[in-house]
This record gives sequence, structure tokens and C-alpha cells, in this order.
Amino acid sequence: MRGVGAALLLAVTCMPTGLFAQSLQLEGTWGNPTGCKYSKDGNYENDDMVVLKPDGIETYVTLCEWVQALASTTGAQIATGLCGHEGEDYQTVEMYIIEKDHTDPGLMRVRQSTGELLSEVRKCP
Repeated sequence: MRGVGAALLLAVTCMPTGLFAQSLQLEGTWGNPTGCKYSKDGNYENDDMVVLKPDGIETYVTLCEWVQALASTTGAQIATGLCGHEGEDYQTVEMYIIEKDHTDPGLMRVRQSTGELLSEVRKCP
């Protein structure tokens, strides 16, 4: 029995980390002004809402859970999310680029995989 327990422990510790959801290297909740208001009171004001958290991103019609988060040598993070969309019964896989502004450390940009800017976000109070 001891051999089985040791083999099981070895198998679990050698499993690839990609099997578990990953988080961004990010502290707290970030958002645009509408997103920070939403994260505080739960009320949608308009459709430009973006809320960025270590474990996912939420917009007015999309909610993504990060399943992979990778850091580049430039400090940008590449996040892959499994996303649900309001009114749809399917999920999609989306990729985002999260990068700090080089001149304003309190500002981050969230870009879609195409490089198109989704939103600029700041840490919510």
C-alpha cells in the first residue's frame, strides 16, 4: 500500500499546471469608471463596462474565467479565457493582452488578441 500512495503522490505533483485555472499577476479589482461602479454596487450603467480581476474579466455581455495566464519578458500578460456571453448557450475561447502603461503605473490597457484596445483600466477604490 505504501508504494501505491507514493506513486499517487508522485503522479499528482508531476501533473502539468495547465490543468488548473490560472490567475493574472494582479492585485484587487481593476476597471474603467463604469466597471468600478458596477463592481461596487452591482448596477449596470451602460455597455462600456469592463471589470478586470486576477481570475477573469467581465464586460457588459461577456464573462470570462482565465484558464491560462502567461507573462512576457516585456511585462505584458497574455490571458486565455473561457467565456460565456449574455443570451447565448455556448462558450468561446478568447485571448487578451494586459499591459501596464510605461508612464503611468496606475493605468493598464486590456487589448483583444488582435491588438485592438478593449479598455483602459485602473485599480478600483
